[in-house]
Amino acid sequence: MLSGKLWPAHPKPYNGECLSSWLVRCAHSNGLKLQTFCRLEFGSNYQLWNRDIDRHIPQWLLGKISEKASVSCEELVKHTLALFEGRLFPELTLSGQLRWLCPLVIKHRLHNGYGMQFCPQCLAEGAEPYYRLSWRVGFYTFCPYHQIIMHDRCTECGASISFHRCELGKPGIYKDMDMACCWKCGFDLRQSPNHHVRFWNKVLFERWAAQLRAIDRQFVNCGKFDFDRLILLHQLCRLIVSKSLAPDLQSYICSMCAQPDLQLLNTKIAFEQRALVERHYVISLAKWLLLKYPKRILLAVKKRVLRKNWLYKDLHESLIRLTNF
Repeated sequence: MLSGKLWPAHPKPYNGECLSSWLVRCAHSNGLKLQTFCRLEFGSNYQLWNRDIDRHIPQWLLGKISEKASVSCEELVKHTLALFEGRLFPELTLSGQLRWLCPLVIKHRLHNGYGMQFCPQCLAEGAEPYYRLSWRVGFYTFCPYHQIIMHDRCTECGASISFHRCELGKPGIYKDMDMACCWKCGFDLRQSPNHHVRFWNKVLFERWAAQLRAIDRQFVNCGKFDFDRLILLHQLCRLIVSKSLAPDLQSYICSMCAQPDLQLLNTKIAFEQRALVERHYVISLAKWLLLKYPKRILLAVKKRVLRKNWLYKDLHESLIRLTNF
């Protein structure tokens, strides 16, 4: 049934949808389970789902999908993490931690990391649920449209979001295969609790939400988007969570902006692998420090809670000149 020039059903990707989500929808639109669809179309020797296909998809496979779905390769690339190359991170490598990218940590087709986040209200909107590419971004910790904290796992069983596995364990069922349900326990993720964002600084959260909306638009008509400032933000987040490099920075910021000084996980894991709620908290502190830039940074250095050499570490030369004081 897939032998024609085009797939019988070839829905177009939604705006901002990630490639993996769209492929699952293509399979289901053709009345097939995902694994069957991939075996028929790409062959049984090619294991598509034992890798992060939003991060790396071979050119030959991209070309074949483009031909069968009647969507240009250029358009499909915009639905992969290549969209963020040169913006959130300098180069899209095949492995290793990328700045601001939440990793899936795939092993045997299982997502051992919590790299896909979701907004339950966004999933509930529209004709069918789908997952956004922007939900892989580490500072996308709240939904700028519904103003609620994102989730990165099933709130019932704690399983990671692996929508490509939503049909497993359902032999003979080809209808009502819903990507919005937890693959492990079947819980409807659209029913996840809504925790509203506490906007303790209006300017901070308005600017943050504008950044998130720009990413959702694939940076189209986003105006001036300061990518260098995101590098500095990332560096500050790393310093806030570090007990060795800047042990007093978190307490200092909390005392200045009247926020609770919460206990952070004492570990050396990448910032993007920290719990979503902890990331949201730390990013908000770092963003507060960057308001009225560079005044608050200068004061933190003067108070000896932030060292210039650690702030500069690993930063691009142009950004060092920008932050030189």
